[in-house]
Amino acid sequence: MSAQIELDETRRRALEKVARRRKVSVKRIVERAIDEFIERDDDEELLESSARTARRSGLKEEDAVKIVREWRAGRDSLRKGTAPHR
Repeated sequence: MSAQIELDETRRRALEKVARRRKVSVKRIVERAIDEFIERDDDEELLESSARTARRSGLKEEDAVKIVREWRAGRDSLRKGTAPHR
């Protein structure tokens, strides 16, 4: 699926400047930004869910956050084919 995005002139110029500096296409910059936004949203949703679960289970929130971070490190290492850092 493909879609066009309209940007105002200021944002378009700023993206072009970043793309030139990084020597990548504007399309790649936008794809990375969208990917990061989606991942951050997923992380926030997971942390909120973990905090709710922690409150119900009696865990301290910082313990729940630690568990989520460890889970995330393991998940990411599986995606990249590397062992998690412990």
